[in-house]
Amino acid sequence: MSLAGLVSGVARRVATPAALAGAAFVAAKAMAAFTSPDAKADSARSMTKPLYETHKPSTTLQKTFIAAGSALMGFGDPTDGSHIAALGDATSNGFFGKMREQMISDPTGRRILKDRPQISFTPEQWEALASLPEGSFGHAYYNQMKRNGISWSTRPPVRFVDNEEDAYMLLRYRQCHDFYHTILDLDISVVEELTIKVFEWRQTGLPVGLIASVFGPLRLPPHEKARFFSHYLPWAMQCGSQAKPIISVYWEEMLERSVDEVRKEMRVWLLPERNSVTHAENYTAVAQ
Repeated sequence: MSLAGLVSGVARRVATPAALAGAAFVAAKAMAAFTSPDAKADSARSMTKPLYETHKPSTTLQKTFIAAGSALMGFGDPTDGSHIAALGDATSNGFFGKMREQMISDPTGRRILKDRPQISFTPEQWEALASLPEGSFGHAYYNQMKRNGISWSTRPPVRFVDNEEDAYMLLRYRQCHDFYHTILDLDISVVEELTIKVFEWRQTGLPVGLIASVFGPLRLPPHEKARFFSHYLPWAMQCGSQAKPIISVYWEEMLERSVDEVRKEMRVWLLPERNSVTHAENYTAVAQ
């Protein structure tokens, strides 16, 4: 048996108990650090005054605990997006240069940074998406969300990013995640979520996408793992590299446009070899 196969087999057998035990330990250490911060002056210490409403000031050590615990919990239970969100928060500081350059070099990106929009719908606005023409981006987005039983309102806030503008960029990226599913025509199976993460990593340079794409496939059954590496991964790498920067798209203004026109403008093409949670051959899916 190859080393990769051995590691994969062991990981699948021990991942869940190890994740729960390890995450409980590091989560407890992190919470203790929050309530009893080191009193010594230290260059690694973070500021103690919040920089924005949801900010949780933290040291480098605390972020390390948070990242480790979130990674273990996310590996053990990929259906809980809060683990990936916490991992993204704790590992993104210092990696926003690519996203910032994309936004400030684009007129729409600069407008987004100025306006600071957040994804939000009233009940009336949400149901109005269902009335948009078939083939419109908003109609496709609505159908994708309803089909997968998910809501735009469940994206966690940013807490551990130590710069207000960086925190907004991460929040915008996070809140728009479901638009990426729509534009790429991917649902929420583990294979497809990993594919989205690879696409996002190529687009943004944030470490969370790389971490997920490296360790996430260890959980997949052999036939899904083979399909991920042979079809999904190469496509996500190429499409993510060649597509227009997703962070500089004012998605709210795209809802009434043709989804095919939006894809063309975004320089996105669909993966011919794909399967969804509605397809029996891909059974490692997020629980509905």
